[in-house]
Amino acid sequence: MSLQKEHDQTEAQWRKRSKEVYEALIRAVDHNSGHCQPPLAKKSSVIGTLHGAGYGRYGLEELRKAIRAACRNGDLFEVEDDEGRTRLGINDRWKLREKIETNLSRVDEPRADVIGLANQRIQQLRGDDDE
Repeated sequence: MSLQKEHDQTEAQWRKRSKEVYEALIRAVDHNSGHCQPPLAKKSSVIGTLHGAGYGRYGLEELRKAIRAACRNGDLFEVEDDEGRTRLGINDRWKLREKIETNLSRVDEPRADVIGLANQRIQQLRGDDDE
């Protein structure tokens, strides 16, 4: 195989892997938020799910890159809660609203601080839509 073909194949494999990690990250954030959980997922829980302390499919550096890319692309956002934990959220005001509503309907003592952060993001997104 020529060096160029080998390079192209390696690049294609890398792109496929990056897309796989990115999509798994979005699914994990979506799955780890709303309903009985706060509307924003703990970053550590998402990474733990996908990395599994060394037993998961994805490496820590792959996940960090995917998080940066997803935030840069507007699919996710990062915010710090009142306990100093980083939270990840789906960057869509309708999905956030749904996650808040399902959480409030299923939990006796919802995390008001996290709900407040999600509501702030909804307001920011609403402002972006108005421009």
